[in-house]
Amino acid sequence: MRIKLFFKRAFFAALAVFILVEGYYIGQVLWYSVAPIETSAYIESERERLGSVQFRPVLLRNISTDMVRATVAAEDVRFMEHFGIEWEATGEAFVNNVIEGERAPGGSTITQQTVKNLFLTHEKSYLRKFQEMILALVMEATWSKGRILQTYLNIAEFGEGVFGVEAAARHYYGVSARRLSHWQSVWLAAILSNPRYYEKHGSTRWLRHRIDVIEGSMREPQFASINNRMR
Repeated sequence: MRIKLFFKRAFFAALAVFILVEGYYIGQVLWYSVAPIETSAYIESERERLGSVQFRPVLLRNISTDMVRATVAAEDVRFMEHFGIEWEATGEAFVNNVIEGERAPGGSTITQQTVKNLFLTHEKSYLRKFQEMILALVMEATWSKGRILQTYLNIAEFGEGVFGVEAAARHYYGVSARRLSHWQSVWLAAILSNPRYYEKHGSTRWLRHRIDVIEGSMREPQFASINNRMR
């Protein structure tokens, strides 16, 4: 009986801690739905590791239309339609990773990536993924699509210590995010999959293929007015 009581108390204690922690993160999501975002958990961890980072947040209206469209085409083509999670892709990733034991992409949406970069660690664990999914749903319920994408573009990593599209535009091309050309926008969106590698190695056959796929998606009708739909 004592052992059973011990495990019962331990379970409820762990549950209480989990609820408190998640409550804190949910409060952060709600707070930053209106408060200015001046950094992120990942930026601060990299600032501590590197000593300094390049980071210049800007409003969505100060980012070129091509960059906005290319980012959605590259990272989350159904961004405007889903509610934070692509359940089918998540289920397929779970089957591949857990049941079949294969490493496969997690089907993370832009909303999930924003949550991860803004609040959580980059540790690969099922607990972190579960937190990410909960907070993504809260973010979708309380933030506009425009604010989510603006935040993502401001805190995404584009190279070693290079965070946000404004810093990336100046780092790679010496222009502001507003003045990025179509080709520059597509290239920056394409390297989001592995920015540190492409910063050092430049173009590869796979990257050129990815650029072709992104440009093909950008020609789809739903991308023509994507900026207006996020206002």
